[in-house]
Amino acid sequence: MSETSKFKDADSIFEGRLRGNQLMASGLRLGPPEGRLLWESPKMAEISWLDLDDNRLGDEGLTELAECENLVNVSYLNLNKNGITDEGIKALANSRFLAKLKRLHLKDNLVKGEGVIHLFNSPALGGLQSINIHEGWSCKKREGWRYNPQGSK
Repeated sequence: MSETSKFKDADSIFEGRLRGNQLMASGLRLGPPEGRLLWESPKMAEISWLDLDDNRLGDEGLTELAECENLVNVSYLNLNKNGITDEGIKALANSRFLAKLKRLHLKDNLVKGEGVIHLFNSPALGGLQSINIHEGWSCKKREGWRYNPQGSK
C-alpha cells in the first residue's frame, strides 16, 4: 500500500462502490499499489463492468491489470484519465484474461496511436467491439475496425 493511500485492502475500495457486478471506482486516485489490492481480490472474478476513470494506474497498473486472471468476466473497462501510454495499451492487447472485453474507454490518456493498432490486431481481445480513444473519437468493429466520430451512425 502506498504511503498516501486511504485504502488498507480491496474491501475498503469496494465499499459503497459495488453495484451487483459493477465496480464504480472512478476518481479515487488509485495507483498501481491500490490496483494490486483489487487485482488480488477474488471478488474481481464477479465483476463484468469495471469503471476506473480518473485514477493514476499508468502503464505499470495497466500491465498488472492485463495480467490479472481475476478479470476474466470484464466486458466493459473504463480507463479514461489514467496516465496510460501506448506501452500500457500494448500490454492490454496481449492480455490472456480479458477475452470477454467488448467496450474499452481510453479518453484523456497519453495514447498516440501505436497501442491502438495493437488493440485492433489483438487475437487475445477478439471480442472487443468498441474503443473510445479521445473526445469525439470512437472506433467500432464491423467487418474490420472503422473510425466513427461520436454521434455518427
